[in-house]
Parts: sequence; structure tokens; C-alpha cells
Amino acid sequence: MATRTNIYIDKGADFRITVQLFDEDNQDLPISTYNFYSDMKKMYSNLSVASFDIEKANNDITLLLDADTTSSLKPGKYQYDVLMKKTTGEISKIVEGLAFVVSTITEV
Repeated sequence: MATRTNIYIDKGADFRITVQLFDEDNQDLPISTYNFYSDMKKMYSNLSVASFDIEKANNDITLLLDADTTSSLKPGKYQYDVLMKKTTGEISKIVEGLAFVVSTITEV
């Protein structure tokens, strides 16, 4: 079962959040050999409004959206998840939750 985590994204600003990954025995995972995918949608049945870039380092993955991408999002509530595909072909959902896009007061 996936971990449930809500995130807050500031419209017009760069966004990044890091997720630490461990197996059931709290051991490091060989994430360098895994592929990760993550999209954000208004509802599950809608088209994706953004796809997160994903960086892998050590036992962490970092979800990223640049300021241009967050600028194009309308403030409100979205859904997102992160899928992990192992070299065996097995796909697991590791994180899911709500993504709240929040208006930014200051313009750059």
C-alpha cells in the first residue's frame, strides 16, 4: 500500500520535495536501477496537468516542477501519485495524495 502524503505547491515558484525509500526491513533499495513516474491530475479520470521530473540520489527520489510549469497551474486541489517500476517489470505505487496549488502574492 502506498504512503499517503499531501503536498503544497506555490504557483509561479519552483517546487521540490524529497522522498526517502526503504524496503520492508528498513534496508536501502537499489533505486538507481528502478524507474519512477509521477503525474498530477484534477481527478483520476482527467488528463495530466503536470508530470513531475524525478531525480534519484542514494536512497531518495526528488519530485520537481519548475516555475514555468507551476505558473500554468490553476490554484486548487489536485491528485498525484508516484509509481516505481522495478527491473523485473513489477510496478508499485509508493506515494499518493492531494496536491494543493496555492496562489502566490509576489510576482517576479
